[in-house]
Parts: sequence; C-alpha cells; structure tokens
Amino acid sequence: MILHAASIAAFFAQQTQQAQCVVQCTSSPTDSWKKWLPAFVQTIVSLVSIGAGVWIAAWSFSKNRQSEHEQWVRNQRAEHEQWIRDQKKAEWSRLLESVANIYRILYLGKTMNREIEEALKNELKPAIRALSVALANCIFLEEFRPNNEKGKKITDFIKSAYITSNKISMRLELFDSTREKETSSEEDRQEELMGYVNSILNEGFKFADEHSDLLLWIQEEAARDLMS
Repeated sequence: MILHAASIAAFFAQQTQQAQCVVQCTSSPTDSWKKWLPAFVQTIVSLVSIGAGVWIAAWSFSKNRQSEHEQWVRNQRAEHEQWIRDQKKAEWSRLLESVANIYRILYLGKTMNREIEEALKNELKPAIRALSVALANCIFLEEFRPNNEKGKKITDFIKSAYITSNKISMRLELFDSTREKETSSEEDRQEELMGYVNSILNEGFKFADEHSDLLLWIQEEAARDLMS
C-alpha cells in the first residue's frame, strides 16, 4: 500500500515537472518576442525614415532639375528674342540711315551751288541704290519685305526716286552745256541757266517732300516695332 502511494506520488511529481516544462517551453517564445519587438519596430521606423528621406531627396532633386531646366529654357528664349531684336535694330538702322542720306542730298536750300550740284550728280543715285539694298536685306523686318505692302511702299518710292534722279541729271547736263557754250547774249544764257536751276530745284523740293513723309513714316514704324 505504501509502495502504491509512493508510486502515485512519483507519477504526479513527474506530471508536474512535465507541466512546468510545457509552461516554460510555451512561455519562452513570448519572452523572446517581447525582447526583439522594440528592435524590430525601431528598425521598421528607421527604414521608413530612410525611405522617406531618400524619396524627399529624390523629389527635391527632380524639382530642382526641372526648375533649372525651365530657367534654362527661359534664358534661351530670352537670348533668342534679344538676338532677333538686335537683328531688327540693325536692319532698322540701315534702312533709316539710307533714307536719311537721300534726304541729306536732296536738301537743296533756296539756291543752287557747286556743292549741291556735285552731290546731285555723284551721290544721289548711289544713295538710292543703297536704300534698295537695305530694303532687300530686311529679313527680320518681315512687313518691309519687297512683296509686302509696307515694302512695296518703299519700293514705289525708290522707283520714283530713280525717275526724279534721271530728270535732275538731265537738267544738270543741260545746265552744264548751257553754261559752257557761247551765246550771242549773256542775258539769254543767264535766263536759260536760271530756267534749268529752277527746274532742278522744283524737282528736288517735290521729291524732298515725298522723302520727308517717307522718313517720318519709317521712324514711326521703327519706334512702334522696337518699343512693342
């Protein structure tokens, strides 16, 4: 009986030890989880922070590159526009200079003298040709190309200028021949010379008025174009 009770006690003691082992074995993973859970959470937070930092850096770099590219495009556009503006200024300058040079030659004053005579003979036609060349070189002044309305206005003026120049040249030749030839009466020769002078002056004054209107018109067009 005593042995039986001891056996029973030993059996329960063994079962108790096994139960404790089971409890210890089942509780051990929980203790480990509690130990490495903060480190795991910290690692996740760190990775998220690093990822967010990398994303922000990449986004900022992309935005900076985009901003730099947009600024580069704006600078290139501004430089191109300035270059075109400079080309227009150069063409306006040549056009205005050519027109003003014709006006200088045609400003005859009230009397005829040797200087005016020489200018009409030697400078007027080259000055008209220079205006024709300046008009032909109007590449950036599109409205002043010869096939456009404003270009035709200058072309018509150039044609009229050549006609007037030929008239003046012819009268100058007659003036020279009359001045050098011998006549029976000095009074008749002077009267004939004055007739040629008056004719030249009339042609010059008429052409100068047309030219003055053209010069004023081109100045206004240049101011409007360059200030817009």
